[in-house]
Amino acid sequence: MIPPSLRNACLTALHAAHQGTSAMTARAEAAIFWPGITADIHQTRSSCSTCNRLAPSQAALPPTQPTPSEYPFQCVCADYFHYKGYAYLVIVDRYTNWPILARARGGSKGLVLVEVLRHTFATYGIPDELASDGGPEFTAHETTKLLRDWRVHHRLTSVAFPHGNCRAEIAVKTVKRIIAGNVGADGNINVDAVQRAILQYRNSPDPATKQSPATCLFGRPTKDLIPLIPGKYRPHKTWRDNISQRETALRHRHSLAQDRWSEHTKALTPLKIGDRVRIQNQTGNYPNKWDRTGSVVEVKQYHQYQIRVDGSGRLTLRNRRYLRKFIPATAPTTHRSILEDIAYAPVPPRSHRTLASSYHPTPSHTSHPDYPKPFPGTSDLPRNTHPNFPSTTHDPSPSYTYTHVHGYTLSYTHGHRQPGTS
Repeated sequence: MIPPSLRNACLTALHAAHQGTSAMTARAEAAIFWPGITADIHQTRSSCSTCNRLAPSQAALPPTQPTPSEYPFQCVCADYFHYKGYAYLVIVDRYTNWPILARARGGSKGLVLVEVLRHTFATYGIPDELASDGGPEFTAHETTKLLRDWRVHHRLTSVAFPHGNCRAEIAVKTVKRIIAGNVGADGNINVDAVQRAILQYRNSPDPATKQSPATCLFGRPTKDLIPLIPGKYRPHKTWRDNISQRETALRHRHSLAQDRWSEHTKALTPLKIGDRVRIQNQTGNYPNKWDRTGSVVEVKQYHQYQIRVDGSGRLTLRNRRYLRKFIPATAPTTHRSILEDIAYAPVPPRSHRTLASSYHPTPSHTSHPDYPKPFPGTSDLPRNTHPNFPSTTHDPSPSYTYTHVHGYTLSYTHGHRQPGTS
């Protein structure tokens, strides 16, 4: 049985190797005990900054199904990618897998995005949702204004979490294969080879649904360089049959994908506003380390949290997988303004002191703590030109009132010496 005075030393010895709670508890069971030792061990491990920083990565979260699309171009996804030194924009429809490719011109990627989005909305209809990452092009003022004017909901994915916009990532890989070997040396996509490849992809049936993006969008294939029977270009007489066949074909594939994505996952406890969390690095020299800390300021959908990072104070959108709740060793410091100090700090009663000779300090004045000292290098100035005090010509003995708060002189007033003051 360990007395209270020695318990902290025992906890420090148990945690010397920075082991987890299980190893510390097993070691303590063989030697020491006191009431509440298990809770103290957990508290010691939770408050260790070294263990929190070097903690292993958390398991992937269970998959969350996105909002299903009921018709073409109801929900679209967008993303940027680079190929051979040139930047490209890809937009894909979640319902039909119809891709749209555009090239970014120099540093005007935001303007290209606005132009392509406006043309897409006018051609295929205004979508209900646009999903993208939080890149500077998608969060630019021009883009947000366009989406607000066209009444499109913009769903941003978390930082360094590509699974939040997985459909756009798949479209990027598909478009890279399309333009490989077809794009020119200057990165131009407005050439026959690239446009024929895109047309061929739009007419290619999906292996599971047996329907091409063109069939899902127009109800018929579009004419390309491969000859077809003339009747094949006429729309299908019933589009509802296509929808039923599509759902039946995708049901099995979605079931297998759900089981695959659910493997090795673990549901994490939801965070609340005000919780202190550690943020796992996804880039930089120390990936997968929990270096930065912050506080939860907003809880969003799809396991997303708005975090205010300590130090810089900037806001970042993170997925729950890369956030670990911790208990800080010390309470956070609250910063008060000077006005709050004045309002709540005790102010000593005013006293009038005669500073008749403080311009030329004498031994008795310089040693007294209540008398203000002159600025360095100004002790030899004439009495009425000293920068610490206003010029006086009518009263040889002005009096000053000082208000001290936490050791700082906040203000002083100039007046005449009152009878009976010193």
